[in-house]
Amino acid sequence: MSKKFCSNIGGQAVLEGVMMRSRSTTATAVRDPKGNIQVESKRYVPYKERSVWFRIPVIRGVLAFAMSFVVGMQTLLRASEVYGDLADEQPSKFEKWLAKTLKLDIMSVVSAVGVLLGVGLALFLFVFVPNSLAELLFTKAISLDHTSTAYISARALTSGALRILIFVGYIGLTSLAKDIKRLYRYHGAEHKVVSCYENGLPLTVEHARTMSTIHDRCGTTLMFVVMVVAILFFAVVEIILAAFGVTSFGIRLASRLIGIPLVAGLSYELQQFLAKFDNFFVKALKAPGLLLQKITTQEPDDSMIEVALTAFTTVLEMDKDPSIPETKFVTAVTSDKCRAEINKIMGNSANDTETEMMLMAASNAKTKSDFEQKKRLSSEDLERAKSYAEKRKTGMPLQYAIGYACFYGYDFKVDERALIPRFDTEFLAEQVIKTVEKGNDKTILELCTGSGAVAITVKKETGCKVVASDISKDALTLAKENADALGAEVEWIESDLFANIQGTFDVIAANPPYIPSQEIEELASEVKDYEPRLALDGGTDGLDYYKKIALDYKKYLNEGGALILEVGAEQAQKVAALFEKEVTFVKDYNNPPVDRVLIIK
Repeated sequence: MSKKFCSNIGGQAVLEGVMMRSRSTTATAVRDPKGNIQVESKRYVPYKERSVWFRIPVIRGVLAFAMSFVVGMQTLLRASEVYGDLADEQPSKFEKWLAKTLKLDIMSVVSAVGVLLGVGLALFLFVFVPNSLAELLFTKAISLDHTSTAYISARALTSGALRILIFVGYIGLTSLAKDIKRLYRYHGAEHKVVSCYENGLPLTVEHARTMSTIHDRCGTTLMFVVMVVAILFFAVVEIILAAFGVTSFGIRLASRLIGIPLVAGLSYELQQFLAKFDNFFVKALKAPGLLLQKITTQEPDDSMIEVALTAFTTVLEMDKDPSIPETKFVTAVTSDKCRAEINKIMGNSANDTETEMMLMAASNAKTKSDFEQKKRLSSEDLERAKSYAEKRKTGMPLQYAIGYACFYGYDFKVDERALIPRFDTEFLAEQVIKTVEKGNDKTILELCTGSGAVAITVKKETGCKVVASDISKDALTLAKENADALGAEVEWIESDLFANIQGTFDVIAANPPYIPSQEIEELASEVKDYEPRLALDGGTDGLDYYKKIALDYKKYLNEGGALILEVGAEQAQKVAALFEKEVTFVKDYNNPPVDRVLIIK
């Protein structure tokens, strides 16, 4: 017998894709709804290195058969998640109870239940039904000695023939479904790519296209081999049982169930042996199984071959280079499941509003209505939201966790370099905008700019010249990043209030630190432990910065100009008393409203 090259890479068709598997790597390539090829790859310890059992003939076949079935089911389910099929399915109450009781992920339970149902259906169709029909036929219609070898052999052969007919009929019926037809085309693509490699041809669509859709080591052929081996094996078992006087249908059926693993192991070894040879005798033995592949494999188009090639080359490259990282699919996850995942992380501190804000930020939804229209989020979106939740549960402010804060309709990057821009400060920006006319040549100075929210907003809304300063170099770096992101041209100056400021301005605005030093430790932990103390501490009475501004502002304010200040609750009168000029008090939009902004002209 002449041997032929046989690759250690095999595959399986999945929903809109192909899985390829070597001794240590698995790669599944799927064309997603957008037409892009996604790849999920994983490394694992080769079976032979896990246990000595994987090196023992027949036993290794049993284990390989079982592992292939489990991995195949998991891969099918995982690939379907790319299309959101599993995301739309709600687990049953039993599955939810089982997941909660066993403390397992709900999708793991769903997968396990699916595997069990699949095994149960296979046992019913291919073991119970053919054996029951054969038993009924031979009990009612055949008047021979029930203990004779001829009778027992004929009954076993009939049972096996019925099993093959049911199997072929099952495959034929499923091939009528539209989705299964596409699955069989991807099956053909898988075979073409493997054959292309085994024939030493370049791994391209053009070369793979010339290959046959039939392959020696196909699972369809293996199933046919299993059935043939089962006919012979169980015929012998039936004869042995009859020799010992065992004729009960129940016992004989049980013996078949017990013997299935052994049959699988023997069939695996037989197929692996036959796949290595390519002569007339071997072709004759493999012919029925290969003929059956005419149903389970169809001619693929080039896009399908491209997907199969992607999976195959990924496995080859990862086997050659251990440094190549594993990858994951971007799958679809229902918004309800996303909420549940975030709330699970947050535990007792879970808050519906914050959960929604984390998911909105992760999915780049600009408004609540945008988010509500998203029935599903990507797995990448969910992972981002989960990372936000992990940060938030430590006490980090939500805005720092998600990385931005919305201010006056603009999104500003925020982190520990500067104070988070508050809703109350929007009122300061609004008063500055009202004070100057849009498009004129007025000049504006903002002190203590922090993240740059007020300065950038005023520039965007008025187009006036804006200069902004802060004592913190880190805060100014953040402000510049925000200005670049929002396309706002602002002049930035590192300065302790007016120390490095030159020139005069039509409007000077400031929201300086105004928390009394002794009250900072009484603030919420997410403020005192995360936001910069420099941006909070206003000195013993909270008025230190206002006092300094009151001393120097006249030198920098044009005639007829305005100084506009944000103040803390109950500070308005104290701050106003620092200025000789008439002060206008402007209440904010809180309920009840408080004096939030002072305008000194």
